[in-house]
Amino acid sequence: MAELSEAVDQLAQNLVANNIAGLMPMFTPQGLMQALALQTGEDSAEGSDDYEVRDQGGNRFHIWFRGEDGEGGIYTEWVEVDEAWKVDAIGRLEE
Repeated sequence: MAELSEAVDQLAQNLVANNIAGLMPMFTPQGLMQALALQTGEDSAEGSDDYEVRDQGGNRFHIWFRGEDGEGGIYTEWVEVDEAWKVDAIGRLEE
């Protein structure tokens, strides 16, 4: 099983690359519904030049994305399901 920090980093990489196939298995059903709701916004991690992961403790992480159009962040909460880490909650961070 991958470490939680590795799973968070992989999520950030998949978001930047807009790797839908890689993202889908990373979510619980609840987390997936929240992620799909985020898709309605104009901003996106796709095309970001860089990202930074900030451990908030208690299986919570903030991921900040930076690119030519500025920066933005998301929060994630993770749970272990069948020996894999999955996003159970996700949303935008206010700057």
